[in-house]
Amino acid sequence: MNKIIKLSGGLTLVLNEMASTRSVAIGVYVGCGADYESARTSGISHFIEHMLFKGTEKRTAFDIAREAESKGVQMNAFTSRQMTSFYTVSTDEHAGECMELLSDIFFNSVFDPAEAEREKGVVIEEIHRSLDDPDDVCFDALSAAVYGDTPKGRPILGSVQNVRSFTPDMMREYMKTHYSARNTVISIAGRISEAEAEDLAEKYFAEKFSSLGECARLEKIMPRYGSVSTQKDMEQAVMAFAFPGYGYSSPNAIPLKIAANILGGGMSSRLFQSVREQKGLAYDVYSISGTAKEDGIFEIYVGTNPSSVEEAVKTIAAEIESLRSKGITEDELGKAKEQMKTSQVLASETAQYMMRAAGRAYILSGNGYDLDESLAEISAVTEEDVERVVSECLDPDKASSSFVAKDASVDIGELIRGSREGV
Repeated sequence: MNKIIKLSGGLTLVLNEMASTRSVAIGVYVGCGADYESARTSGISHFIEHMLFKGTEKRTAFDIAREAESKGVQMNAFTSRQMTSFYTVSTDEHAGECMELLSDIFFNSVFDPAEAEREKGVVIEEIHRSLDDPDDVCFDALSAAVYGDTPKGRPILGSVQNVRSFTPDMMREYMKTHYSARNTVISIAGRISEAEAEDLAEKYFAEKFSSLGECARLEKIMPRYGSVSTQKDMEQAVMAFAFPGYGYSSPNAIPLKIAANILGGGMSSRLFQSVREQKGLAYDVYSISGTAKEDGIFEIYVGTNPSSVEEAVKTIAAEIESLRSKGITEDELGKAKEQMKTSQVLASETAQYMMRAAGRAYILSGNGYDLDESLAEISAVTEEDVERVVSECLDPDKASSSFVAKDASVDIGELIRGSREGV
């Protein structure tokens, strides 16, 4: 059952008790990520995520790893555009020890200068690896195409130059601003009672914040519908298109996710059938609808042979136009709903999924994640709902594009806008 509990000091606990499992997942979610950074601090949220595992006042980096692994605990973290999370997954008997360990790295990390310099090398290699991955290059460039040189348009990892410039004082100042009680959520799911969860969250987190702080504020950024081409020595051509979407709490978000499923969400989807099965133009082709606090992005991805770029784009454009002009069928809607509901039901049987879903939901909306409510919202979507959001969002004139290839001289953004004639 999804419970939201307000603790002392302004901290929030989101709890999902799961008596049927023997595991407990604990996540510490902070409402800051790449979207909250300036040009100067771009990449610092991700770097801090790394540094919190590099030693505290009483534990070395090795101690942190050894203690977790000696108890079979899975301990990790991630940074996204609007949140940073540190989490553990363990058997129920180690919940208290996991909470203490997470508390120690959260409040007592020392940011040793020598450790910071070593970790800069690790993160710089992560950046280089990303720059070698055509898909990463494509999607980072797509963000820049949509939002330009703004927080939402810059890579989560930041730049090599920025990473080299980060100092312990910069990290402490950033944490002082963002890692506050009101901007932090503890999400717990699994075999644990409400009383125990509340006691642990109070003892190891709520009582340790020095001030309430404020929730982080996002800069309002309007999309610019641009196109970015990247030359890269590679055999394939990789393309991605972005259209405007909806925020996490919007009633239109789920209908648009259903539209993404129908268009490119599986092997029977329209794009998979037309681009891959009928024309053999690609191995990977799909569409997804992502949500953030204030808006969202509907994305289409395809990787194809450079000689097939134009045909692939025209095929995608034709499917978009067909979706906009002819709508969807009752069978397509039913299939998409069942796929989405089944995916959530199966995933919800794990404590880790429920912890992550609830933590993310609270950061983005101020509400927890309720499986029954989510399933009911999916079931309630009509054909008219899907067709309305498709009409609003999948306008080729609002498309942004990213193209990565050895010869990326073709303007695929103009191509997808101009391909509607004769479709």
